[in-house]
Amino acid sequence: MPALMGAALLPLGAQAQDTATAAGAIEEVMVTAQRRTERLEEVPMAITVVSGSQMERAGMRNIEDIGKVAAGVQVNRGGAFSQPAIRGISTLTLGNGLENNVAVYIDGVYQPDAVAINAELANIKSVQVLKGPQGTLYGRNATGGAIVIETLAPSQEFEGSVKATYGRFDDKRLQGYISGPLGDKLGFSLAGNWRESDGYIEDVGDDSTASGDDFDAAPLESSALRGKLHFAATDDLDLTLGYNYVKHLDARGLAYRVPKYAILPGGATARDKVSLNLESDNTMEMQEASLGINWQTGIGTLTSTTAYAKREAISNFDFDGTKIDIVRSVGEDIAEYTLQQSLNLNIDAIDRWNINIGGMYYDDRFRTRDIESWQYFILQYTYDLGTDAEALAAYVDASWEFVDDWFLTLGVRYSEEERRGFYSVTNYTGVAIPPADKDQDYDATTPRAVLRYQLSDYSSVYASYTTGFRSGVFYTGTQPDPALYNSVDQEEITAYEVGFKTAQPFYRFSAAAYYYDYQDLQVGLTVPNPIGNGVIQQIFNAPEAEVYGAEAEIDLSLTDALNLRAGIAYVHGRYTDFDDVTGVGLDAATQTNISPQYQDWSDQEMARAPEWTANLGLDYSLPLAGGELVLAGNVNYTDAYVVQNLSLFGPLAGNAGGANEQRYRQDSFTLVNARADWTSPGGRYTLGVYGENLTDERYFLTTSGSSLGDYNQYAWPLTYGVSVGYNF
Repeated sequence: MPALMGAALLPLGAQAQDTATAAGAIEEVMVTAQRRTERLEEVPMAITVVSGSQMERAGMRNIEDIGKVAAGVQVNRGGAFSQPAIRGISTLTLGNGLENNVAVYIDGVYQPDAVAINAELANIKSVQVLKGPQGTLYGRNATGGAIVIETLAPSQEFEGSVKATYGRFDDKRLQGYISGPLGDKLGFSLAGNWRESDGYIEDVGDDSTASGDDFDAAPLESSALRGKLHFAATDDLDLTLGYNYVKHLDARGLAYRVPKYAILPGGATARDKVSLNLESDNTMEMQEASLGINWQTGIGTLTSTTAYAKREAISNFDFDGTKIDIVRSVGEDIAEYTLQQSLNLNIDAIDRWNINIGGMYYDDRFRTRDIESWQYFILQYTYDLGTDAEALAAYVDASWEFVDDWFLTLGVRYSEEERRGFYSVTNYTGVAIPPADKDQDYDATTPRAVLRYQLSDYSSVYASYTTGFRSGVFYTGTQPDPALYNSVDQEEITAYEVGFKTAQPFYRFSAAAYYYDYQDLQVGLTVPNPIGNGVIQQIFNAPEAEVYGAEAEIDLSLTDALNLRAGIAYVHGRYTDFDDVTGVGLDAATQTNISPQYQDWSDQEMARAPEWTANLGLDYSLPLAGGELVLAGNVNYTDAYVVQNLSLFGPLAGNAGGANEQRYRQDSFTLVNARADWTSPGGRYTLGVYGENLTDERYFLTTSGSSLGDYNQYAWPLTYGVSVGYNF
């Protein structure tokens, strides 16, 4: 069997990169989940790996599309912010400067901004979704797992491509890539993409019965440029200098539509219609520079990644969803500056041992100035706030083959973080309230232990104990008084998992089952204003939750022309202790919302934790006109789930819903994408057509509620288009 596997599994040369294979042979996949390059079957954790070409065939354009190909993964919106969930672990805190608890890395650089991560993906080599807490090797804010994105490295031969796409809603896209040598030791790559679309959401204007003053309420604008210089200084030392520019606007999650229980008339109630008096805007602009160093030492590989990023953002939205100017927020001076340095030494020179020793320094400065809160045409407050975070971490992680085919991995990471939060407010009378300036320290020890038995060269079973944490934070939302400016404790999670992986000549299969003990979940809630009328937003810690489930994935190479990949996942995620919580209840007698209403969320389903998810993708290639035609399709199913707000109908809801029934749920839905691409003889030209959400499923991008009514916004409806490309 090992000899047969060695002949059938052709190496990629890098994680998840496509190569030509023998007829019906499955490709070998290499991953870097354990801070070293290994075969996927050797890594004792559940991982979904998607190559750049697989992403395109599945209709993946950005991080919000990962759930199309990774069972057990959801990515929704909380307002302007993309919030990934892996196995039901996700964030329920909203605000600029607040990080997710699924860590995203691009080329080894941690991405803390929840708006920036949703930019269009360009020149992608692979996406690895690491499921389960990654506190030992990836550290802070990886309680749910990590999404590791790798972009294409500079090539040794000159090559490039350009591709233009036009689709429904005047969706225009242009992508380009060029790479090659600049000498014996120096290579470069430059990738860019640009996209503009009217979007599918329309503002009905001042007169909802006329169309003369309608306008596009949430256009999409995105541009990105990524450059790399690779210098092979010696046979053992190479350096990569990178620059990344992103400008992105996708304000769909801020184009609030209030279809039910509104306290005032005038809001648009039809799908994909809004009625706003302030144009929604969440423009984010980022510049990031990085330096990567790889040094092959006598005992292993030393990797260093240094990065500095500056992000500037705008956050403007009309919260009430009517032409009456009730509640709006205006913020046009939001900035974040992030410096990070990571080191990892992978020691592989000791027989039967593989050891990682490393650490990370992280410094983040977040500032917002002159955020304005308006109610009923009157400026209520102007806010200035900021947070500083400085974190240090060190880890060691060692795998030992203590007898033939038996591997024991033990690792531990120690992290400490100092946070400072400062907050000042000027009210509508112009009176400055004494500011707040607070400090909070956090630390965490996150060990892991794994036992793996290698059944054969390409099959193994494992059992693991892993831990993770999400750093405590100061809330970056607005408060009427600095005295209310609060922080919360860090989240902590303990996970137990067993799994099986195998790669055979014509298929790859993996399965895993897990149990999580999750404590001190950070949750944003609307609560009564303790110093005045109305309500305010604050964050709290939910004491405890329990998550367990199972999942399986399979890749099949049925013939040399037909490939199939499928996955299925079951998740049971519930709060076990979360009572005396403020939610949005319903008063059936008045047909209005009650916010806040005290509720008990114990035993309720966690957000973004559908019990069942599944995906099926296939591609089939055939000769046509001397070239090749590739037909690809992808189907993914998502069970009913709570999108964002965990509120119950409450005791006054009557027949509208049970008192203990969660209100803001998405019904189950199925998405179908398909595309056809023809490549000319010699591979120079490409022509393509695509369709996404072919059955026109209407599912929520976000849905929640307040005292003003229920509000929601839907994700993209049916879209379609054509593309043309040139390769050189």
